[in-house]
Amino acid sequence: MTDPLDSVVRIKDLLGDTGRRLGLPAAVETGAIWSRWTEIVGPAVAAHAEPSSLKSGVLRVRADSPAWATEIGYLKDEIKAAVNRLVGLELVEEVRLWTGPGAIRGPRPAGAGDMTGPASGSAPVPDSGVQDPNVAVERAREAWARRRDSAS
Repeated sequence: MTDPLDSVVRIKDLLGDTGRRLGLPAAVETGAIWSRWTEIVGPAVAAHAEPSSLKSGVLRVRADSPAWATEIGYLKDEIKAAVNRLVGLELVEEVRLWTGPGAIRGPRPAGAGDMTGPASGSAPVPDSGVQDPNVAVERAREAWARRRDSAS
C-alpha cells in the first residue's frame, strides 16, 4: 500500500517552482527577507524602513524619512551580509535606500507569518537588540566611521 505522505508536496517547493516560472528565481528566500525583516535589522530600524523590492540582486529599502534613509545607508553592508546569511546564498548584491509616502508596516515578531521557518544550516542572523532609536543612530554612526576610515 502506498503511503499518502509520499505524494505530499511542500508549499515551499510549489512556491519555488511557481516563482521561477514568474521570473522570481528565489521566491522562498525573498519571502524570508520580508517576513524576517525585523530579525535582520532590529526593531528600531524596522520601525522606520522596510524592503520594497528585490530585483537582479538589488534590494530596495523604503525609509519613512530622509534622515532615516541616511542613517540606514551607513548600515547597507551589514544589512546585505545579514540577508545573505539568512537565506544561505548571495541573493543581495546591493542595498539601495529611498524614501516614500505611507506608513511603514512596523516591526513584527521574528517568525510572524514566516513560511520558511528557521534558516536551516545557516548561521543565525545577529539580533541587534536595538530598542532605542539613539542606539540605532549610534550604530549607524560607527558604521559610517568604519567606512570613512577604510576609504582613507
